[in-house]
Amino acid sequence: MVQTLWLIRDKVLSFLRDARAQDTFEYILIIGGISVAVIAAVVLAAPGLMKEVIYGVCLAVKTVVAPVTCTAP
Repeated sequence: MVQTLWLIRDKVLSFLRDARAQDTFEYILIIGGISVAVIAAVVLAAPGLMKEVIYGVCLAVKTVVAPVTCTAP
């Protein structure tokens, strides 16, 4: 059991030291920034559309989680 934990620890540390981890993190930051910009553009460009978007997301969540209550826009 202890050997398994040490192996996992070594794998995680070697991944964090690898340059690919830095590249992956940078891509995640870029994708996050683009996502925020797209959401802000939708909110600013079509404020009336937001009610429908929120309702659609609510219905999508309701299919996964049963006790969600959605109100029509």
